[in-house]
Amino acid sequence: MLSSIVFFIITISIVVAFHELGHYLAARVCGVYVERFSLGFGKVLLSRRDRHGTEWVISALPLGGYVKPQAEPEAGAMGRPGRGAMSEKSPWQRMLIFAAGPAFSLLLGILIYSVMYMAGSNVPKAILGAPENGTPAQVAGVKKGDQVVGVNGTTIHSWTQLQQQLLEPMILGQSVTLQLRAQNNTDRDVTIALLPAPKDLEGVNLSRLNGLDIDAPPPVAAQVIAGGAGEAAGIKQGDVIMQAGSRVEPDARAFIEEIERNGGQRVPLVVLRDGQRLTLDVTPRPTQGTDGVSQGKIGVALQSGYPMTFVRYGVFESVALATTRTLDTAWFSVKMLGKMLIGQVSWKNISGPVTIADYAGKSASLGLERFVEFIALITISIGVLNLIPIPGLDGGQMLFAFFEILRGRPLPAFVQEKGLAVGYMLLLALMVVAFLNDVMRITG
Repeated sequence: MLSSIVFFIITISIVVAFHELGHYLAARVCGVYVERFSLGFGKVLLSRRDRHGTEWVISALPLGGYVKPQAEPEAGAMGRPGRGAMSEKSPWQRMLIFAAGPAFSLLLGILIYSVMYMAGSNVPKAILGAPENGTPAQVAGVKKGDQVVGVNGTTIHSWTQLQQQLLEPMILGQSVTLQLRAQNNTDRDVTIALLPAPKDLEGVNLSRLNGLDIDAPPPVAAQVIAGGAGEAAGIKQGDVIMQAGSRVEPDARAFIEEIERNGGQRVPLVVLRDGQRLTLDVTPRPTQGTDGVSQGKIGVALQSGYPMTFVRYGVFESVALATTRTLDTAWFSVKMLGKMLIGQVSWKNISGPVTIADYAGKSASLGLERFVEFIALITISIGVLNLIPIPGLDGGQMLFAFFEILRGRPLPAFVQEKGLAVGYMLLLALMVVAFLNDVMRITG
């Protein structure tokens, strides 16, 4: 739990700092005097004033941050006259200042993805496992061992890339055409009519729902942790799990599922050791995660075994791919918000700080690459959220400036005040929904 909080703070600090940096730089370009740039809220812990008079602050509550521009000419910090105030700037300049924060949030996503693509990584190949009977993939003729080399004409190099290409079609229940390479190296195209996703996506594996799961390796014990349920049951390093409960010759994924769903219950195992089959009984120990979900654990690490490939791109291709991925993710977020508004997607899918902290910790436990990728997803989400035209968000302030351009003069003060009041009520309601979703996830 502590590690999740630490990585949550790191995530929020990076995302907010870059977002607010966009506002700050745009304000400077437009000649607005910035009184304070704060990372966090509440009591000031560290403070430094630069040569432009801006106070740079780290505050006690690391759950956000803000840029404080000079609002009116007479409100300049340190009583200095002649400073640029927001109220003196044209609506176009104010729109630019408010838009710069979300733009920098998206830019951070592009930068992160670009560096990831240029650095390269070992990733599982996009090789499919045997689809379950009746799933769209099985009906379309997908076979175990088929490698996906393209989706709707887009070249696929890895399992991660395949998941990215399929996410939106699986959410929307669209048809996709996969370019497949069979184990005998023959290529063919297969069109799959994907199932529409349920409204509540919590705990739903959309790939499995459509029969498009990765071809998982057999479960082989790579490490048996001392004192764990696996050691108590007699599992040894190198044991191949031939049967777990009612699952005969399970792959690694199926074995993990069997263990996780049987916390506190005996699970009979058949293992292959030195050419001999042995029967063992293991009782997974119930372990509750920070998300409140209890899962069985036996303290056995499995061999990876996935066919891997090293994927790396050049500078220009990396930037192009990163930009496309960022914009696709942002547009997908917009469409998901729209579907929530019309009831096609459940509001239960909104995550609050507890869930985000849990995901931050889990992604960090998988390594730096996954954690940085998580930061990219959060910064894109923050960018999209702030563009919503609700007073109180950047998008709402841009909306006020837009109406000022249309009218030739600012909206009446009472209209702006009422708009802000409504905006804050909507934001409060959104926060309550996110908090309740967190509580529901914790309490089950």
